[in-house]
Amino acid sequence: MSATHPHAHPPPPSSRPGTLRERLRGARTVFRQVPGTVRLVWEADRRGTAWVAALTLVLALLPAAIAWVGKLIVDGVVLAARSGAAADREQVLRLVGLELGLMAAQMAASRLLGLRRELLRAALGNAINVSILEKALSLELRHFEDAEVYDKMQNARREASARPLSLAMQIFAIGQNAVTLAALSGLLLRISPWSV
Repeated sequence: MSATHPHAHPPPPSSRPGTLRERLRGARTVFRQVPGTVRLVWEADRRGTAWVAALTLVLALLPAAIAWVGKLIVDGVVLAARSGAAADREQVLRLVGLELGLMAAQMAASRLLGLRRELLRAALGNAINVSILEKALSLELRHFEDAEVYDKMQNARREASARPLSLAMQIFAIGQNAVTLAALSGLLLRISPWSV
């Protein structure tokens, strides 16, 4: 019975992590595709894209708003405990209600964003499929007999709404995270004792 060498089957080259230079080259390639992708999504459904952008901005700012109201609740509880006044307790209850409202708004905006994203995906898929059909009408019969050209058209049709919208949503997500980080950083700087 022969022993199997542990390195007899090395992993394929495609599964190995690329070098930093290769990753940066891939990132540059992706960033070069960003303007065209955003333009494609915008032309497919301008109103839907505006809705997605607005909801993304709302979702980016709500965490800082919720954190600020939470800070006001803590301050209000401390004040109400010290003063014992009914007005201070009522103020705390109002702030709790406001925070619940903000959290409900966050959940509703998240669900609405998911809906608008699916509608945008459908609109984008239709727009790209129309472009593919228009391109197909301009081709000659010999192009359809070419397996490579036919495969490219089929791949484009299958990925019509998935890849461009995925890239656009990643751009929106990066923007959302950047705005959230900036808002929370500003909030921390405002309540920091070193900012006084």
